[in-house]
Amino acid sequence: MRVSELTHSSIADIPEDELVQRLVSPLWRDMFEPSGIPRGMLHKLRVLLKTAPGDFKGDVDILLSSPDRPHEAVAFEVKRIKFGRSALRPGGKPNKLGEFAKAIQQANRLAHIGFWQVYLYVIAVVDAREQNAGKNTYLGLSSELRSLVASVFTPNGLNARVGLFKWEFTQPMDYTPLTVGTRSGHLHRLATRAPQNEELTKWIAEVFSE
Repeated sequence: MRVSELTHSSIADIPEDELVQRLVSPLWRDMFEPSGIPRGMLHKLRVLLKTAPGDFKGDVDILLSSPDRPHEAVAFEVKRIKFGRSALRPGGKPNKLGEFAKAIQQANRLAHIGFWQVYLYVIAVVDAREQNAGKNTYLGLSSELRSLVASVFTPNGLNARVGLFKWEFTQPMDYTPLTVGTRSGHLHRLATRAPQNEELTKWIAEVFSE
């Protein structure tokens, strides 16, 4: 299928912030959250850490907390990997594949800060429309590309209490992204809970009072 024949936008072109916002929306929320996280928590996106105890830099991609239980907050580091049309051509590769080590460092930082639970989420978005050439199919990544991703996304170097979850969303035919297509999630390991200190809990309560 030629690019000129495509009528819908690419799933690989959805900005990361917009993708994360969709995944925490009511439509996707229950699917997105792993077991062990209380339902009904409020969420904040891109929470800056500069005012958190310890004078840390950066942010929390997703922070979950209940108003009456700020001592049980869940922090997510999210890394999106894009497989645009060119990535599925012979010799193609996704973008940011080499940034997984940085994502591990950022997730480890959240564990060091001391949130109750911490997760690293890897979200692969795959535009397979050109590859599938207008066929009625749900075919996505080849076995070779899947093996490449699996070789990179391992828990090596990740703090032992940080949970690891990988999601894959594929746009195999020319429909609006995240409608007709496939999605799959693989939980590598659940997060281990750890008590939050009072200073961090007070800061979380302030964040959710704004």
